Amino acid sequence: MYWGDLHAHCAVSYGTGTPQRALANARTHLDFCSITGHAFWPDMPMDLREQNAIIGMHLGGFAKLQHYWPELLHLLQDADEPGRFVTLPSYEWHSMQYGDYNCYAPTFDLPLLDGPDPSTLARRLEEATPAFMLLPHHGGYVRGQRGTNWEAFDDRVSPLVEVYSNHGSCEGDDAPGEYHHSMGPRVGESTVRSGLVAGHRFGFYAGTDTHDGYPGHYGHGRVGVDAPTLDRQHLWEALQARRTVATTGARIVAEVALADVPIGGVAGRADAMPLRLRVAGTAPIDKVDLIEGGEDGWRVRRLPGKPIASDFAPGRYKVKVETGWGRGRQRSDWHVRAEVQEGRLLGVEPCFRYGGAATGEEAVTERIEDQDEAQVAWRCRAMANPAGAMGGTHFDAGGTQAVVLDCDVGPQGRLRVTAGEVAFDLPFADLVRGSVGAQVRGFGSPALKVHRAVPEREFAFAYDETYHPSREAGFVYARVTQSDGQIAWASPIWYA
Repeated sequence: MYWGDLHAHCAVSYGTGTPQRALANARTHLDFCSITGHAFWPDMPMDLREQNAIIGMHLGGFAKLQHYWPELLHLLQDADEPGRFVTLPSYEWHSMQYGDYNCYAPTFDLPLLDGPDPSTLARRLEEATPAFMLLPHHGGYVRGQRGTNWEAFDDRVSPLVEVYSNHGSCEGDDAPGEYHHSMGPRVGESTVRSGLVAGHRFGFYAGTDTHDGYPGHYGHGRVGVDAPTLDRQHLWEALQARRTVATTGARIVAEVALADVPIGGVAGRADAMPLRLRVAGTAPIDKVDLIEGGEDGWRVRRLPGKPIASDFAPGRYKVKVETGWGRGRQRSDWHVRAEVQEGRLLGVEPCFRYGGAATGEEAVTERIEDQDEAQVAWRCRAMANPAGAMGGTHFDAGGTQAVVLDCDVGPQGRLRVTAGEVAFDLPFADLVRGSVGAQVRGFGSPALKVHRAVPEREFAFAYDETYHPSREAGFVYARVTQSDGQIAWASPIWYA
């Protein structure tokens, strides 16, 4: 799978950070991205007494995008590098009545077009450009208050729906990640699952909806796309075919097949259908839910899992190395090196997020510097939890930076981690029993943590059954939850 962020904002509309900085940051840890500009809101509330700030922010952002749109398209085209990093142009269309949509194209001549409703917008785009998508996002809000209106939804032009972003999860009422934005609560009629029950066919994607010029902010949403090669044509085809896994940030690969039909597809119904599920995560798999539904409703079924234990055996492990913490709004700069001894480093997954760029700063602060089969070195800037100064808590308020190491180790395998004066030399036989950490300068100062080594038996999940449909037509999809709170949603498979 290739991993990216299709919903990231910066200063070209309303937000911070230049598009050059946003693209430079994206290249450090993503395979593809889009820089989305806020463009239109045909039914914006225009009450100057109650909505003056909203009106000024949005109209100013729309005007900025009109000015910078040709330059943004040029920057995206220059950044596109098949096989290494792919870009797509996009802009955002807001609506109180219908919900918000992002418009995408596979070419760099996408026009900025408006319309009073999604169908008119789609018709105008169809007349102007050979290919486009209109993808709803943060759809769980109250209908009429920018929640998705499923009666106006058209899956012919909307093959995907955003199931998670920094707003939270709009999968369903039982999903983790409630809405706490000023725009209001998450409600059932607007959720993704209600759209599926209504008979629409669409896959899942996640995007950060960041406004700080840092695409792919870990914990705010990413999408994995099953494509044969990393280029715009194959990426676009895979998005259209709904071959996607949406995650909160971790690269959780979830492969599902019903009667040999993969995610995003439609299988011919039979009384007995083989169901296959394979998951490769980055932390212990806490639970895997199978969601089944149709016109008569839905149900969530928990699949049987395996126990977590401290037993060590040679083999494959994943270890997260995390830096940050400290008091108040303290920043900490890190240069970390991890070495695998008596084993191999199979790969690394950056879990980078916005590190609080100074005004006007363009330099990339998070990057992998050096990597081979024995070691990896990276630099990053971390921020303390802004609620931590007084001992408080806040949802996803952490500003730590991390890298997940994928290791294959022998009986005497060890992990050595160094960052300035902090150093650990850890046998995997001990690290599988628990994590370790240390402050840089004593109590309340920034710290480094080496998480517990997670064996493959815990981060991988396999399940097979003979599936017996309880209805003539319906859908199934999988939701995977790790012990660290990271979640993945595999796009549905339909049967009819």
